[in-house]
Amino acid sequence: MKRHRWITAWLLFMMSIGLHAVTRIVDITGAGQYTSIQAAVTASSAGDTVLVYPGRYIENINVSVSNIAIISMENPSFIESTIIDGSLIAPGIKINQNVQNIRIQGISITNSKSGIVLGQNSSSIIANCAIHGNASFYGGGINLFKGTATLSGVRIFNNYAYIMAGGIYIIGYLGSVNVNFDPVNRCSIYNNRAGAGQDIVAHSINNDLSIPLEMFSVSNPTSYYAAPFRASGNEFQLLIDAETFHHEEENHDLYVSPTGDDANDGLSPATALKTIRTAVYRVASDSLNQKTVHILPGTYSRTANQQVFPIPLKSWVKVKGAGIEETQIVGEM
Repeated sequence: MKRHRWITAWLLFMMSIGLHAVTRIVDITGAGQYTSIQAAVTASSAGDTVLVYPGRYIENINVSVSNIAIISMENPSFIESTIIDGSLIAPGIKINQNVQNIRIQGISITNSKSGIVLGQNSSSIIANCAIHGNASFYGGGINLFKGTATLSGVRIFNNYAYIMAGGIYIIGYLGSVNVNFDPVNRCSIYNNRAGAGQDIVAHSINNDLSIPLEMFSVSNPTSYYAAPFRASGNEFQLLIDAETFHHEEENHDLYVSPTGDDANDGLSPATALKTIRTAVYRVASDSLNQKTVHILPGTYSRTANQQVFPIPLKSWVKVKGAGIEETQIVGEM
């Protein structure tokens, strides 16, 4: 069914762009008109399609012309093999301010400073993409600022934000923000990390946001995972409806050791986890049964044992060391 929806959407889009539109073929092997996606985008006019053949494209795409599409070949199996790698120096794709009607379809975006950044008053459709392994200060996967976006069949996972919104950051500042999550071809948002709001942060929007998903990180998300940041007097909710979830939180105390392993269950000192962040992420938050993450003696730092800071805390979860002299956390500025 999803394959049929993919093909139908692709054909309808191709029919709608007009008789004078140009399809610009990008093939990293040199068999197409372009070897660079950016070169094809720069050459495009309204109505054009940039058709990207499989390959790993080490570049950062800047879109400044409206009404174009950047898509892979129509077979969904090409999503994982058609890759934009941003080298962690800039967004994988940046849609500039006031750029309208951009379609991004069937592409993986990774190793970028935000997978996709959508500028103020821009509009876009993002369909059947995989956005993973990206990092930024805000919105590791997608960063949407006062614009309009429709997300359909997009997987946003394993991204990181140093400050907030590992998965998607939706910024309104009481302005016009219109984000539509397809209720049929559902997106998945899971296993992202951030200083706050692991998967989703919506900042100062004017209305409740309905988020139907195929998969979310957990079955009963708190603000630790999906955080509404409200301006004074502005009330809204994030209404997540997920069919499945990525993991189940542990309803037990957990243990962390410098010699532990994050593949362990963390339920005892003998099977301790290695990173404090992982332990806090896994433990359940329960006001009726407060949990403790026990930090066993030793030094915890990035260089010594791959600690990641800051550590976002959960309500009703205590992080407890073995003593001031026994447990040391070194931030390494």
